[in-house]
Amino acid sequence: MDRISVPELTSTNYFIWSLKMRAALSLKRLDSVTTQMKPEGLSEKDALEWKQKNSDAVAYIKLSLSDEQALQFAAENNAKILWDKIKSTFTGQTEDRKIDAGNELKNLEINSNELANDYIARARGIATKCHSLGLDVSPRELVYYTVRGLKGKFAKVRDILKTQRDKSIDE
Repeated sequence: MDRISVPELTSTNYFIWSLKMRAALSLKRLDSVTTQMKPEGLSEKDALEWKQKNSDAVAYIKLSLSDEQALQFAAENNAKILWDKIKSTFTGQTEDRKIDAGNELKNLEINSNELANDYIARARGIATKCHSLGLDVSPRELVYYTVRGLKGKFAKVRDILKTQRDKSIDE
């Protein structure tokens, strides 16, 4: 396992990117410069070592950015400040997406021409999206919102399933 792969940061993958980038920096013994500022009173040797680690960490981080993001953060040469700026930029967007995904699940309804299997697949997809954004959806919640969203010709099925609280999405 000589090759370390970190995905390019996108508007939707901050948490995965962050996890993998921290792991990669840790393997290279560079993670400390992203969590703390340069300590005061370092010897000349330690100051040079910190400077090199900081420079390497900044390079690794910037290499995992898109061209636009690299330009956005180009002026930042301190690993901790760079890390914090990236985090604040992307976690706000991620929180918004998490709220949107949770609302999408809560407002889930079957479309009039949608097959039951397609509806269930769509519900699972939304639950997966929620999970990838850090919003845990229990199997029970998934069943609840999926059953609640059955309308029209599925209304009688919904009423029957509401009495079957112990069922899983597969049943």
